[in-house]
Amino acid sequence: MSQVVVVHLANFHFDYYSIIPHETKPQVLILCDKNGCSLPWLVPYEHHFGVVNHINQAIATQLGCNVTVLKCFYEDYSLEAKIGCRVYAMENHSCQWTPPKNSRWIGFEELDSLKFVIPKLRQVLNSWFAEISSDNIPKMRVPWAQVGWFDRAIAWINLQLNFIGFDITAPIQQFKSQTRSCLLKISTKNGDIYFKATFGVFVNETILTKSIAEFYPQHLPELLVVDTQKSWMLMRDFRGKHLGKTQDIFYWQKALNLFAKMQIQAVAQVEQLLAIGFPDRRTEQIINQIEPLFADNSAILIPQNAPRLSVDEIETLRSLIPQLRVMCYELAMCGIPQTLVHGDFHCENVILTDERFIYFDWSDGALSHPFFDAVFFLQDITQQLPDIIDIQVSLRNAYLEPWTVYMPIEQLISVFAKAEPLAYLYYAVVSYEITQSLEVSHRWEMEEAVPYWLKKLLSCIQEIE
Repeated sequence: MSQVVVVHLANFHFDYYSIIPHETKPQVLILCDKNGCSLPWLVPYEHHFGVVNHINQAIATQLGCNVTVLKCFYEDYSLEAKIGCRVYAMENHSCQWTPPKNSRWIGFEELDSLKFVIPKLRQVLNSWFAEISSDNIPKMRVPWAQVGWFDRAIAWINLQLNFIGFDITAPIQQFKSQTRSCLLKISTKNGDIYFKATFGVFVNETILTKSIAEFYPQHLPELLVVDTQKSWMLMRDFRGKHLGKTQDIFYWQKALNLFAKMQIQAVAQVEQLLAIGFPDRRTEQIINQIEPLFADNSAILIPQNAPRLSVDEIETLRSLIPQLRVMCYELAMCGIPQTLVHGDFHCENVILTDERFIYFDWSDGALSHPFFDAVFFLQDITQQLPDIIDIQVSLRNAYLEPWTVYMPIEQLISVFAKAEPLAYLYYAVVSYEITQSLEVSHRWEMEEAVPYWLKKLLSCIQEIE
């Protein structure tokens, strides 16, 4: 994790605004000048909405205020114009803090009397005041988006690290915060430590990671403390570089080959993995979820800011349901056992350190057809390694080689081709499951995924035919 991947959209301009509340009163901080009022703002270089440490640091630098992000409260962007706006709701941790002279605290009753430089901020603040005045917290609201959670997590971290003899050397940083998970970074005399919390459909990640680490201790993060009741864990920083940082195909081939061996080893542990909480997403389960997904227009017609499925494409998808069911049955019977899948297997989730590989971020871990992981990994591989001829074939074969214990490589290549369209179906179904588990106001975080994968599915089937 020491090599952080920065998400930056070329030629795309974002403005970030922060809602900083008064520590004790239902008020918010605004900045004022001759042009009008605004919220504290910055122009970020990091464009991933869930990476938040730079936001906290900017506010500390600009205003001298110690804050953490509760959630991205509002987002609006235009792909055509390449501009975007995000508003983050913050928690104020600064006691007796004196704001700068060009600022003031305002309550809800003052909103209509103020001139905002950005008019839509008034509407955003109206929504924020309405939310904080209500005692009804949405059932699916993640804990780290609620006031007080961060301080409780800090207390737990201090207690756990003190117990195992790790001395903290700097303030704990909020690193990532999104509906999938929250990640905090802790500097200690024994090196950097990361705290991860999960919730909802990802609540079992701590159990999954702990279990997989017991099977493959050399290839999973080193876990220091795991609290499966809270779904919290502390792990050492695995210093190294993610796979995408190297252009040497040898390491890519080795990473895929080793991962296949891990999946093969896990075949004997399927029942045990099911018993401890691994989601059962084997093809026979996916079959049952095709029709509900394809029938949900609200899921397959969104989003507004990304390529949408046309009416004709939706009709084509629905006509393919019987064929897709048959394809799932055939893949299940092809002779390759269903086993451990990572679910989010890409080069940035593979770390090369001291000549060994660490596979991390198992939030989407499940039991399904193993080739789905490899299809996911290889889908955009030519962008990662553009100068290597036949890179997709080379890496596919490196992944398939260990599977020759089940059948010859020629047959494996045929099975892999059959798995490709169903991999896209799998990721559409899983994305739908995840989206439905999110707080309604935050489903935008995942809403592009379902139509994206369904478009890939259609394109792949058309190529086959």
